[in-house]
Amino acid sequence: MPEKHDPGFLTVSNLLSLSRIPLGVMFLVTNDPKALAIIVLVGSLTDLLDGVIARVSRTTSEVGILLDPFCDKIFVLLGVVSFLPSGRLDWAGFVILILRDIFTGGSYLVSRLVGRDMHPRSRMPGKVTTFFQFLTLLALIFRPGLVLLFILAVGITSVYAIIDYGVYLIKQEQLSRLEKE
Repeated sequence: MPEKHDPGFLTVSNLLSLSRIPLGVMFLVTNDPKALAIIVLVGSLTDLLDGVIARVSRTTSEVGILLDPFCDKIFVLLGVVSFLPSGRLDWAGFVILILRDIFTGGSYLVSRLVGRDMHPRSRMPGKVTTFFQFLTLLALIFRPGLVLLFILAVGITSVYAIIDYGVYLIKQEQLSRLEKE
């Protein structure tokens, strides 16, 4: 059986993921709509490219699998927090926008605390939720009248992503138990 290759931490794909953290911080220091739109677009582009580059360059790693969604969550969190003081986003909208992130982050932490190794693998409902979160950020910048519609889309896809993730974790736990028997 061939040995698993460890590409290390500083891969192009991991650096692309990590770039979303300073991009997220930029939400907090600028109010220029064009600059904010560029931040969202660059953040979206890095999110699309990091996984593709990791697979094509064969530099996928457990660190990268954890880093990508973590950086997405930080980026979105900083983005939506930046709109709270202006009143363009209320607290209810804020909670809906980060609901899925709170659940998946909390689930991962709880699984680690109880000694389970449940990694938050990327799943399609989560990707769709992230897509709508990014669209909500653009709506907050350019189309405040559409924000409620996008928050609703994030809420619906978040609930679906949470259910999908929960079912996935239950199945993983059942498979793990069967393998031990």
